Amino acid sequence: MKITAVHGSMRKGNTYALTKEILNRFSKTSDVEIIEICVADLNLPFCCSCHICFSKGEENCPHYDITHKVKDALANSDGVILSGTTYMWALNAAMKNFLDHFAYLFHRPEFFGKRGMIVATSAGTGEKNVAKYLKTVMGQWGINGAMIVTQNTKERKLMSNNAGLTAKYVKKIDNMAERFYSILKSKQQISPSLKNMAVHNSFRAMSLGEFAESKRDTQFWSREGFVDKSYPVKVGLFKSIIGTLVFSSVNNLAKFIGKSYIKN
Repeated sequence: MKITAVHGSMRKGNTYALTKEILNRFSKTSDVEIIEICVADLNLPFCCSCHICFSKGEENCPHYDITHKVKDALANSDGVILSGTTYMWALNAAMKNFLDHFAYLFHRPEFFGKRGMIVATSAGTGEKNVAKYLKTVMGQWGINGAMIVTQNTKERKLMSNNAGLTAKYVKKIDNMAERFYSILKSKQQISPSLKNMAVHNSFRAMSLGEFAESKRDTQFWSREGFVDKSYPVKVGLFKSIIGTLVFSSVNNLAKFIGKSYIKN
């Protein structure tokens, strides 16, 4: 099994240390291979918002020589860990820029069946908002039910020499790592949230309709066999109905807007 961890901080401080504490649990297991990617080491320029990944494909991104290696690592992994730190109650800029380069995955999600974990820290508060955002991103990539580990200075101060690493927090990390390993090994499909179902089927409708803005999106959904599926992994009847209703509603709305636009 492979786990790819993306360290989102520009320095190896609390966020990095907490993520490493978790990864250390997996490194002791013989059947887990760990790949670590530090955003600070990528020298990744800011996303220039050229929209070329949407219209012509991600291989035309001006920074593709950097991003495709990361994409390949994520695609070839069973588990994905995203870590981010909190600046002014929001995700730090370096990690946000990293994620911006994969915005096309909202239109063309590929990571169904993978398992996810989020690590978020703060010097005071806001880490839960960061974790929630990262979980939303993972969900739209196709990684459902990501586990969340958060830490702030009120709970403990994770120093490089592990000072302040309380027995209670060690137990928490042990439990989370054990649960994540069990989920990885089980291969059990994780059902999406209703929000993920709604967004997924909205993109499905917009990509397959006669007024679809991006041919690349249309080709993707057809090639992957997602055209007639409310979701690529098994979901219950209720969620399937919700997905179908959202798809139908967005599809009809897109047709109405498209015809109105042409008429005017």
